[in-house]
Amino acid sequence: MSKQNFYAVIMAGGSGTRLWPLSRQKTPKQFQKFTGRKTLIQKTYARVAKVVPQQNIFLSIGKKLIPLGRQQLPQILLKNYIVEPVAKNTAPAIGLSTLRIYQKNPQAILATIASDHEIQKEKNFVIDLKLAFKIIEKHPQFLMTIGLKPTYPETGYGYIKIGEEFEKISGQIIFRIEKFVEKPDKETAQKYFESLEYLWNGSYFIFSASQILNKYKKHSPKIYNILNKIRATNEPKKINRLFEKMPNEPIDTAIVEKLDKMLVIPSDLDWSDVGSWKSVYDILSKKLGVTNISQGHHIGHNDENIFVLGHKKMIATVGLKDIAIIDTPDAILVINQHASQEVKKIIEILKKNKTNKYL
Repeated sequence: MSKQNFYAVIMAGGSGTRLWPLSRQKTPKQFQKFTGRKTLIQKTYARVAKVVPQQNIFLSIGKKLIPLGRQQLPQILLKNYIVEPVAKNTAPAIGLSTLRIYQKNPQAILATIASDHEIQKEKNFVIDLKLAFKIIEKHPQFLMTIGLKPTYPETGYGYIKIGEEFEKISGQIIFRIEKFVEKPDKETAQKYFESLEYLWNGSYFIFSASQILNKYKKHSPKIYNILNKIRATNEPKKINRLFEKMPNEPIDTAIVEKLDKMLVIPSDLDWSDVGSWKSVYDILSKKLGVTNISQGHHIGHNDENIFVLGHKKMIATVGLKDIAIIDTPDAILVINQHASQEVKKIIEILKKNKTNKYL
């Protein structure tokens, strides 16, 4: 097994709007230190670097975020930046990344890795990613994903239904994927959790570059045709104009869910997509072993399960329960943690009112 053909693309184009007001367009969540001394993207890089040679780690990123990438990940050479001229979701972004790496090495096997996830059991991630590369090297006609063993009945994630056993390697069973299923309601999520046949879909994909380009040709011809035109030119302005014509579509629906040869490794990662202030609270509460969490200048009395992220001013709380307070220089968010998903509604209101300075 030669590592020289193994590549990782860290997907850093997300905006993290549900973690406003700390996560913003110019400083999205992957570049924030929510759960430790390192930012989420720095943690992601450290995990990936244990599997893939440093020179084979690429960054898929928006143009405006390049300075942040350079600042936080100086290990990644600028030539390994794959710049999205405009945000067009993961199908165009992964298509462009695959094309660029395929042009360097037609034998390349890629792993696309989200930049904004938290993984407590990093050793398991390293073992399973190495195994995924090994399997695709042996079976390049398949697409592989790392499925996450659910720890509770979550309604905010997509799921993977496990099919029949495909192979057993070093005690780890690899399964075929029967199907992908959309975010369930509460009752369905409980059934998934209890059945043991369903895994969370974290959208970690491992595949042969040449094979996946063929899948684009078959299942997403519009993206494939634009990629072909990009392949034929070196003019940045022309590439930008071509990329702007890409459909805005996730790779899950554009390609992955249309395939019949898909495999999954069930993985115990103690994973979170860090998708809300409630999830940040849950991670820190578990890590620190406390139920009230505060950073900055905070005093409290008779509070329960609160999360206070202070800045310069003193924050005093009395008798609060399940509340998060996020203080930044120009905006303060006060929210019931159980309504954390609704922060995106605030973003919609700000856009509607054209108060873009807060975005």
